[in-house]
Amino acid sequence: MNHEIRPLALDDLPDLSRFLTTGFHTPADAPFASVVVLNWKYLDFSDGSTRSWLARDSMTGRIVGHLGICRTHWRGAGLAPEGVSTLHMIDWLTSEAGRGVGASLMRRAHAEADTQYVLGASAAARRVLDRAAYALLARVPVFQRVLRPGYRLRATGPGPMGRALRAAKDTVGLLTRRSRAPGMAVQLKPVAAFSEKIEPILGAYEEQALFTSREPSRLNALLGCPGGRMTGWHLFVAGALRGFALLNIVSRGRVQEGRIVECLLDAETDAWHGAINALTIELKRQGADVAIGFASTAWAVAAYHDSGFAQTHSLEFRLRDRAGRLPKGLPWHLSALEADYAYT
Repeated sequence: MNHEIRPLALDDLPDLSRFLTTGFHTPADAPFASVVVLNWKYLDFSDGSTRSWLARDSMTGRIVGHLGICRTHWRGAGLAPEGVSTLHMIDWLTSEAGRGVGASLMRRAHAEADTQYVLGASAAARRVLDRAAYALLARVPVFQRVLRPGYRLRATGPGPMGRALRAAKDTVGLLTRRSRAPGMAVQLKPVAAFSEKIEPILGAYEEQALFTSREPSRLNALLGCPGGRMTGWHLFVAGALRGFALLNIVSRGRVQEGRIVECLLDAETDAWHGAINALTIELKRQGADVAIGFASTAWAVAAYHDSGFAQTHSLEFRLRDRAGRLPKGLPWHLSALEADYAYT
C-alpha cells in the first residue's frame, strides 16, 4: 500500500485527534489529543523542538500513521558547549492499514539527531526498539504521595466499599510513612517566565549528571501548555537562587493529579529533600489529591523517600547512541520532561 508521509499541517489536526484517541483507546475528549493541545505540541511549540510527521493512505486519504518528534540535546561534563543532539518520539501510532509505516516514520526521526532515547514504552514498542539498537540503561522510579486520602471516594473504579477501603489504606500509609523534616529549608518563588538566571545552575549541574537541555525557551514553552495549570518556580537556599522547578496539575476525572514535572538544584543533598518537600506542600495548596515525581539520581531518590513518597512503578530508559558520543559513568538526570508525562 502506498503512503504519503509529510509534516503535519493545521488542517490535519481534527483527523489526527480522532486517529490518536481511537488508536490509543482513550475517550474522544482526552486532553493529550485535543486539537488545541496538538496545535501547541506540534505547530506552536515556541522553542521549535517538537515536530510531527503524518502518513496518509494515498488512495483513501485516511491517516494510517503518526510520529511526533521532540528535539533537544544532552548536556554534561566532557561534552562540547553545544552538547549532543537527541530526540524522543511521542504519539507514535500506526493503524492496521498502515502496517510497515511505523518503521518508515522512525527512520525519518533517527536521521534528525545524533542520539535518540525513550523513557517508558509499551511491550510492542519495546520489541521494535530492541531491533533498532535502543539499549536499556536504567529503570527510573516513579514516586507517589497521597495528599488527600478522601480522593478515593471520588475516584472511579471499585464500588463504594472498595473505594472506602482504599481511602482507609491511604490514611494508614500517611500515618506510617510520614515525611522527615528537611535539614535545609528551601523557599519557592513563582516565576512567570524563566530567564538566563538559571544558566549558572545548569552549568554547575553539568559536573554532576547528564541531562537534556533545560534552557529557558524550552521551560517557557511548557509554561504555555493549554489548560494553564503549569507553574514555574525559583528555588532559594539561604537567600541564594540554587534551583528551579515546574509543577502541573492534571485532572483525572474528579481526581487532581499533582506532578513535580522538574526539580533541579546545584546544591547539597539536603536541599533536594527541602525542595521536594516544599514543592509537595505547594501542590497540595493548589488542590492536588496526589503528588507524583520521577527520580533517576541517588539524591533525588533519597529526597522523595524522605518526603514521604512511595515508589509505585518504574519506567525503562533506553538510549540509541550508535557512535558512542555520550560518556559513560555519569548519573542520568531524567524527569517528566524526558517524555510527554509533563502534561498528559
